[in-house]
Amino acid sequence: MIAGMIPMALGIGEGAQQTAPLGRAVIGGLLFATAATLLVLPLVFSMVQERAGVKSPSLDPEDSQSAFAIEQPGNQNPLRGEAL
Repeated sequence: MIAGMIPMALGIGEGAQQTAPLGRAVIGGLLFATAATLLVLPLVFSMVQERAGVKSPSLDPEDSQSAFAIEQPGNQNPLRGEAL
């Protein structure tokens, strides 16, 4: 896309003085968007991930590290239909 806009940005051909600024703006926008996507976005993502907690994502109540863990005495498990 950038290579296709170079003749327009250089002002080659009829009516080039009118279309050259548009070509330069398109090339600048594409370069900026590409740099932001490849450099800035991963940097911001890594900074956000560093601040995130390192808790267990498990929703299983039998997982002892889960935020939803159920304390159960002994080996009895009421979720499986066993008696307390």
